[in-house]
Amino acid sequence: MNKTDISIITPVYKGNKYLPNLVKYIEEAAKNVGKYQVEWLLVNDFPEEKVDKPESHIKNLEIQLINNERNLGIQQTRINGIKQCTGTYILLLDQDDKISQDSLKIHLKNLISADVSVTNGYVENEDKTLRRIFSTKSQIKCTTNINYYFYIGDIIVSPGMVMMKKDAIPSMWLEKTLAINGADDWLLWTLLLAQNRKFKTSFDITYVHTDTGANTSKNKSKMWESTEEALGIFRTNIHAYDKLCRVFERRIKLIKGFQLENKNKLSLYLQNVDIAWYVLNYKGIKKYLFK
Repeated sequence: MNKTDISIITPVYKGNKYLPNLVKYIEEAAKNVGKYQVEWLLVNDFPEEKVDKPESHIKNLEIQLINNERNLGIQQTRINGIKQCTGTYILLLDQDDKISQDSLKIHLKNLISADVSVTNGYVENEDKTLRRIFSTKSQIKCTTNINYYFYIGDIIVSPGMVMMKKDAIPSMWLEKTLAINGADDWLLWTLLLAQNRKFKTSFDITYVHTDTGANTSKNKSKMWESTEEALGIFRTNIHAYDKLCRVFERRIKLIKGFQLENKNKLSLYLQNVDIAWYVLNYKGIKKYLFK
């Protein structure tokens, strides 16, 4: 059996329509790292429907299918893939997203001197327009600073723009499954940073997140419930970040205030000046206001 270098893990939920296109993107990326062995694990989280496993004739790409016994949700499905994969490096890629032909190559270069590689990408809106996820290099560098995940939230749009060393993935994340889908990636990044794993960034576009209008993050109420659950897991198990946890409680309350309760956004930020400061800094506005 050949050594596997990269494992791409894709949870599939009623997703047969996405796979013919996705396999093309993965094949192009695999061809661009020809000396590395790549496996693509499709993890079926809707066992009532058979997944049509794509065929590939790319020499260094192997496609495998795993079926969950029952619907388990996104995090546990990703975990099942991680536990059964054989790669040194892990890329968690959703069924409706895309990667560039240079994506694996760029991530591997970053991981020579890091545990986690974060790259830039686009969000593809429902009208097919593209919006850059990180607008500046200073913005993407914020992903290496744990404070931003508490003062702002999950600034990494999707795990599809991140590759990790498998042995860096926190055991706590593999064991503490969220009951409400949505915030497992926020929990993963914060646990990695709390364990002093090194993040390295690249401003190169390697990824496209497709906004289908049906993404979990669209359901704002459930998303914030999931985030509160993830925060509870972090707080209970990581004790050196109590101040940041209290900040994130206020941040969640602030966002829920204007998203779900129609409260005045400016008034909420004026009551949380420290959070406003981080938001201005992240958006690159602070340097213009305070020259």
